[in-house]
Amino acid sequence: MKEKGYKLIALITVVAGLFLLSSDKALADCESNYGGGETCIINKRFSIEKKVRIEGDDDWESKVTDVEEDDTVEFRIRIKNLSDEDADIDFDDMKMSDSLPDEMDRVGGSGLTEYWDDFEPGETKTFIIEAEIDSDEFDRDEAFDKCIVNKAKVYWGDEFEGSDTATVCYGDNRYSRNRIFTSRCFAEKEKITLSEGCPHSVR
Repeated sequence: MKEKGYKLIALITVVAGLFLLSSDKALADCESNYGGGETCIINKRFSIEKKVRIEGDDDWESKVTDVEEDDTVEFRIRIKNLSDEDADIDFDDMKMSDSLPDEMDRVGGSGLTEYWDDFEPGETKTFIIEAEIDSDEFDRDEAFDKCIVNKAKVYWGDEFEGSDTATVCYGDNRYSRNRIFTSRCFAEKEKITLSEGCPHSVR
């Protein structure tokens, strides 16, 4: 009787193994749960990279400086699916969300929110957003330097998968240069000739 029982158990084990091998689902790393069932982990991973440049430049950087009022700034977001190639799972409901700073306005390119399906392992999606700094930012009566950070995020369904940032710096230091020049003239006015161009009030 025991021998028949062992043979039955062996037969069930073989059948179960054949079923798993013939299944079209991915064989993920699974662990048995106490009380029955199991938890399976599929090695999914997404990378996101955000770069920026002033339109017309060749190189993409993590930070741009000396952006002027009429410059168009381009943000490039690259998202890659680094999941296991044998993971037989549908990577649908992908989402890229870009948090454009209040100081900037989108003027073209990709949307601030993009959705897509069928994101295969090894595939890369690229988005380029065009933006400009609001003209009110330059309407000041004093010198200033300012940097703002733009963040992009990637989601799979409702799950946050990662983010990256790029920085944009701009300003106007004409007033500070004038003040430094005038101060130098006051300090050295006994030595400076008129041909050196000091302000008239210092001569």
